[in-house]
Amino acid sequence: MAITVVACIVTIFSLRADLRYFVANSSPRVLGEASHVQSNRLSPEKYVNVAGSPMLAHTVEYRRAVSGARYVVFPLAGQLTIFVEMRAEDAENPERMAKREFTGRLVTFGELGGRYGEVANYLSDSMSLPVSSETFLVREGESPKACLPSFLLALLCALVIAMNLVLFARWFRPLPVRAGARVPSAATTAP
Repeated sequence: MAITVVACIVTIFSLRADLRYFVANSSPRVLGEASHVQSNRLSPEKYVNVAGSPMLAHTVEYRRAVSGARYVVFPLAGQLTIFVEMRAEDAENPERMAKREFTGRLVTFGELGGRYGEVANYLSDSMSLPVSSETFLVREGESPKACLPSFLLALLCALVIAMNLVLFARWFRPLPVRAGARVPSAATTAP
């Protein structure tokens, strides 16, 4: 019982960034032209819209292990603190890339952890781009509603915790004694 409660608490704790983003404003915050954005005023886990020309010469393509989907990551011209991640199919569409506007979830490479470590290392080592854990990444097309599965999982974990606490409280609740009921003594129950 206790292990289940601890596992659910750990799960909810690990989903905290997704839960914060799920309750974020559903209309994107317009940042404007990427070259004019002051990155020290940005905060992660926001739904944003940023404009800029993709620096396609600095594009890194990778494949996600579980889904097998192909993605690309590239910086926007005029600065090196905001990168964009999008599906490779979308990046191959010239009409899509001509729009120069990217809307999605703003995160840092540091928040993404080891999953993006190889991408960040390749950008910094092989392409000599200043990528650090504080560098921002706009995950194109990821709206707050995309975190609904995380919210539902956290809700399920909260229900499991509540159910276990109720059962735990019932387990240690004293048994009711009815008036007039005889309680067997040790002398009468011995053989």
